[in-house]
Amino acid sequence: MRYSEINQTQLLQDAFHCYRRNNLVISQRSFSRRILGKPPSYYSSMIARNRKPSRHVLQTLLNVTKTILATFLGNPHFGKPYAVNLNHAYEELEAIVEQVSVQLDIGCVVENIKAGSACS
Repeated sequence: MRYSEINQTQLLQDAFHCYRRNNLVISQRSFSRRILGKPPSYYSSMIARNRKPSRHVLQTLLNVTKTILATFLGNPHFGKPYAVNLNHAYEELEAIVEQVSVQLDIGCVVENIKAGSACS
């Protein structure tokens, strides 16, 4: 599979649904603003036009998700058997971090092969 064939739009959709399912955002608008750091219509526009997010947007998604994961770790209920929703949300967000990290790494490799340099 070529890098250009990887559906990064699907990655954004997966991230949005994960955030929405775990009540971390209430709408596409709040996902665009709070998680992606973009104007309110960014996410819906990207999906409607089937466009790939920029490297900057993926990096923002990664950073915000990692920050949220860190706050979960600080929660005294985290890891307790009765905190099922909290633990499940953590697992789902961890999966988003892994997916975004892989996409960013692949993108870096592709860009650097084209430019003839190394990833930073």
